[in-house]
Amino acid sequence: MSLKHGLIGLLAREGPQTGYQLTKAFDRSVNFVWHAVHGQIYPELARLVEAGFIRQTGTGPRGSKRYEATPEGVAELRRWITDVEPTRGTRSETLLRTFFVYLVDPDAAEAFFRREAEEYRRELAVLEGFAAERVTKPSERASALTVDSGVRVLKARIKWAESAADEASGW
Repeated sequence: MSLKHGLIGLLAREGPQTGYQLTKAFDRSVNFVWHAVHGQIYPELARLVEAGFIRQTGTGPRGSKRYEATPEGVAELRRWITDVEPTRGTRSETLLRTFFVYLVDPDAAEAFFRREAEEYRRELAVLEGFAAERVTKPSERASALTVDSGVRVLKARIKWAESAADEASGW
């Protein structure tokens, strides 16, 4: 996924939004599967306007701009969903650290994995809250599928991190 498609998708799903509203919507939804910092969002909005995938529909207080997806933007999002093969590469700082964890003291390695398990539990609690929400619309059902995947992955990560901590404690 690219940030471009995430922003077009949020505008298509949520309707017109300011840049600030989009950053908040991103934080509570798409950010669970595609991380972006706020500083990336505003320049991308400008590029999307230039490409014709979104348009500015108004201005608000303190110079805020309101955007909406254009038909061309929605068509691009549909094309991307159906015609572009997803990138399946993995970038995980946790796993990169794990690859080299033998370089630290066994107690530090165990503590690292226990912290990871706790962080995964915190993330799982958030997603389980989302999973408990009632869904009826197709957009909500699609979100529920994403949440379900996240719940399953986090449960597996918790199990892995606990197992890794036990392994590291025996080094």
